[in-house]
Amino acid sequence: MTQEAIVLPSRRPFDLAWLHQNGIVRALGNRRIQLALAILGPILFLTVFRPLLPIQGPLQTNLREMMQPPSFQHLFGTDKMGRDLVSRTLAGVQISVFVGFAVAALALVLGLVMGTLAGFFGGIIDRVMMTITDIFLAFPSLLLAIGLVSVLGTGMVPVVLAISLSDVPRFIRLQRSLVLSLRTRAYIDAARTVKASQLWLMTRHIIPNTVAPLLVAASIAAANAILVEAGLSFLGLGIMPPAPSLGNLIRDGQSYLEQAWWISTLPGAVILLIAISLHFLSDGIRQVLDPRSHK
Repeated sequence: MTQEAIVLPSRRPFDLAWLHQNGIVRALGNRRIQLALAILGPILFLTVFRPLLPIQGPLQTNLREMMQPPSFQHLFGTDKMGRDLVSRTLAGVQISVFVGFAVAALALVLGLVMGTLAGFFGGIIDRVMMTITDIFLAFPSLLLAIGLVSVLGTGMVPVVLAISLSDVPRFIRLQRSLVLSLRTRAYIDAARTVKASQLWLMTRHIIPNTVAPLLVAASIAAANAILVEAGLSFLGLGIMPPAPSLGNLIRDGQSYLEQAWWISTLPGAVILLIAISLHFLSDGIRQVLDPRSHK
């Protein structure tokens, strides 16, 4: 008697082959992603090519042009030291975007690994990790980041680490809930019957099915990180002067709102546009990667 081969059922909402072949086309055709790119694209383009623009450097002062209102020469006006606010805003965007995406990437990786271990193995690993996660989640993101920065210090690396650590518990919670819903599926039980290894189950069946929701969460985390970094810099706990962080720019103009509203208002508007575009991007990514939208 010949023994029939056992065929393991497979279910992959996040289809890498589909994404490679059609994902870019669907993404570019999504209206929310188009709107996000329409807002974020020009800002990032000007940020990248800022050194080639006919504007003065972000640290270059000109005391003869102190606190000049927006004009053709200085589109965002100048600050109390005569520095061009367009140049300083674009330099601040560079810092904020780097912080946002660095935080999202770090929180995504840590949350993916720790959430998968907690949800897949359960037991003491799950209880200890969830207890620590609950403690972190008891504090608001900004308050927790302030506490971590006070311990780690100010600067780019401490700010990224502080905001990442405040975001990791949310990724752990999300990944754990996704893993718990997947580990009891029929195709997981079928894989166990043929002695599939734990590592193979996690990397082949569990993690690929959780990537899409995590990418959406990562884009939201990037927007949140930009806002938190701006808040920390505004409080003097983030990126320190003379680095032109967007939070620093808003703080610099706080005392001059009545006579020089543009110093704080225009960099603040840029932060708002970036946050809105990233939220549109996250919603678009969710629609593109959702298997139900492929039908």
